[in-house]
Amino acid sequence: LFSLVFHTQKITAVINIRESGNIRSNVDLNPDSLITFTRVDTLDFTSPPFPKKNDYIVSLRDSSATIHLLIDELSSHPPGHTIPFRYSEGTDTLSSEMVTRPVENSEFLSVMALQIMRTLIGLSFIAVGLWAHTRRSESGAIWILAMFCFSMASFMIAGVALGLSTGTAFNIPFLDQILTVLRFFVAFVGAFWLNLQFLFPRPREFIRKHPAAGYSLCYAPVVIVTIAGLFHHPLFIMLPFIIGIQTAAGFVMLGWYSGRTDDNLEKRQTRLVLWGTGIGSLGLLLLIVVFSLFRSWFAARSAYIIYGLVMAVFAALLLSPVSFAYAFGRYRLLEVEAKIKRGTRYTAVTVILLLLFFGLIYLITHTLINRSGLNTTLVIPAVVLAVAVIFAPVQRRIRYLVEKKIYPERDRMKEMLKNFLSKALLTPERSAFWTGLEKRFKEALNVNQVYPILNAGPEIGMIHWQGEDSPFNPEGEFCRALYRLKTRPLMMDEVYASEIINLSPEEKKWLLDKEIAIVLPLVSHDRMIGFLAFGYKSGEKDFESADLELLSSLALQAAIASENIILLAENIEKERMEKELNIARQVQEGLLPRTIPDTPGLEVAGKSESCLEIAGDYYDVIRLDQSRTVLAIGDVSGKGAGAALLMSNLQASIRTAVRIGSDLREIVNQINDLIYENTQVHQFITFFVGIYDRSSSTFSYVNAGHNPPLVVTAEGKMYRLEKGGLILGAMPQIDYELDRVGMSGGELLFFYTDGLTEAVDAAEEMYDEKRVINFIINNRELKTRELLEKIEAELKKFTGEIEMGDDLTMLAARVLQTHSD
Repeated sequence: LFSLVFHTQKITAVINIRESGNIRSNVDLNPDSLITFTRVDTLDFTSPPFPKKNDYIVSLRDSSATIHLLIDELSSHPPGHTIPFRYSEGTDTLSSEMVTRPVENSEFLSVMALQIMRTLIGLSFIAVGLWAHTRRSESGAIWILAMFCFSMASFMIAGVALGLSTGTAFNIPFLDQILTVLRFFVAFVGAFWLNLQFLFPRPREFIRKHPAAGYSLCYAPVVIVTIAGLFHHPLFIMLPFIIGIQTAAGFVMLGWYSGRTDDNLEKRQTRLVLWGTGIGSLGLLLLIVVFSLFRSWFAARSAYIIYGLVMAVFAALLLSPVSFAYAFGRYRLLEVEAKIKRGTRYTAVTVILLLLFFGLIYLITHTLINRSGLNTTLVIPAVVLAVAVIFAPVQRRIRYLVEKKIYPERDRMKEMLKNFLSKALLTPERSAFWTGLEKRFKEALNVNQVYPILNAGPEIGMIHWQGEDSPFNPEGEFCRALYRLKTRPLMMDEVYASEIINLSPEEKKWLLDKEIAIVLPLVSHDRMIGFLAFGYKSGEKDFESADLELLSSLALQAAIASENIILLAENIEKERMEKELNIARQVQEGLLPRTIPDTPGLEVAGKSESCLEIAGDYYDVIRLDQSRTVLAIGDVSGKGAGAALLMSNLQASIRTAVRIGSDLREIVNQINDLIYENTQVHQFITFFVGIYDRSSSTFSYVNAGHNPPLVVTAEGKMYRLEKGGLILGAMPQIDYELDRVGMSGGELLFFYTDGLTEAVDAAEEMYDEKRVINFIINNRELKTRELLEKIEAELKKFTGEIEMGDDLTMLAARVLQTHSD
């Protein structure tokens, strides 16, 4: 809470800088505590005499000159405020008058950026300490981590000064006392750091066996020196050295453990902390040393140089709480380490190039131009622009060369994999692609196994490219997490340790049984293609950050190549299926009557349309002799090839049985038992079969659960043919009922499947049986072919643009007039 209040107060001080005046000249305290001019800008003074470099201020407004008085005079008044002062120039004491000028925007933004970074670092350390303590408050290492984080946050409050002691919007009660306590806490930062290395990531053997000695090494030196300071003993000056020695010892212990541990997860944890905290700590140490050794040089230079160096160190310090958060969270360790290393290389290359380019600009502008007498107003901007134009490409090229130098083998493997993936479309054979991909990834990463797991849709799930099932669900938490990662690899031991993703027992067992170390998502065009599961490295080696960078750089290309191969295979499979369906359609069309045979005493017409490539509907017209004709219609459950195969078996059975001359009822009984024994539970057939006998003017039939055919007399009366029994295949040993009706000349029989009555319009209203009956009665005098064509046209008019949802089959037969009629 105090940190929030303190940093808020400092931000208000930065904001008030815009309202205050300042001077461009630089002053510093020399060894004798005298305020000395280190750089002089004559515009800061109302009139001569002007002080020179190394002159020191004697008094301000007739008061003894102190640094606090000068800061108050400069920051507490608006621009244009004059400050009479006296200064010493050699043996002379002269009088002059300073005048404050408005603060430049660049200076204001620089100070604001530094204060924001300072606030972020302090709050980040506090947040990590509280977060870690909340997650695992029972751990001793967590307690010490929290104390270290709070001491670093205290350092950002009490140990960092940006010259913002005045101009604040509010005062904090007891501020000096609180800062004194925090400075005492800062003194233990090295002790907490050393103690942490005794416990992180697991307690060391020494601290377990000798806890008293271990904790004494951490805290006794600081306590002794601090007590000495309370009594103003000279021993107190040893405090910075003790903090430095303890910090260095902590890093040595951390590096030693990182190199000795056999646990890959612990190795990554310690390595991440080494990189994340080491860069900031080393940067802070170098900054303190450089400022101490070259204090006078910096004091005579522009403040922007100091701003830039402090900002760089602050940015490095911000890595420390981030690295601790991931290290104790045990998740994304290598990924964060890779980013830190890459950022460090990028920063190093950028800083070196900037120094070289600034040196080049200085050389050109101050040497060549001054000697040649060219107009600097025109030449200097041109030189700066030219250097700026070439900076970015040169920087990219140098970074590439550095990466190639550091990871020469990785760079070669990356190019090899890129070439293979870019040529993936030239490998139409999917087996060659997947085996080639597995081989190249094994070589690039030195892993023992690679498993490509592909998304085959919600119904099938995730499967190996060779068709082997896996326990992963495309809609499950694991696959959703991979989809969110996009191109980021996932270390499985970190997933197990952090429990950040809930794996099902089957998923975890599969991953452990296959010894999967890394999973790389394959996501293309916001579609989950699948993932690549990599085994462990040969020789029990752990993966490196460069391995993850390699996988991340190739993830999208691998996903696109995999998607293309899958689509190509699907197209090949589709073409094959289309060929097979064409053959099946041709066979089916051959099974249906191409032309209606000569039917004694009947005028017959039939029509069948499929909603898919192959129909499940069936109709047949079979002439038995000079007097009898078989009329049959059926509807197989389902659609497509399976229904068509069952329909063809039905047709073959009927044609064989009726030609043998068996009783119609017995024929249906036997077919029902045959279908029940040889099909699955969900497969069945609605079926109607009848025999018209011209000699007796009768129609014998059995209706096995089919839509009852309609009989319409010449006078327009209608009745249904309903007797028979259940659908075929539902139950065994059904005794179907045979019915026989008399038929007169002019009567019309109309058979149909439910594709007619269940067709719907745009409002989802069905055509229904009532419309069929009315239509047949009203058009009973039409020839049978004309009748079918007209009802089909009427149906299409009713449905409009709505596609057929079921197969449609119709059969019409009219009894011809005989001499007796």
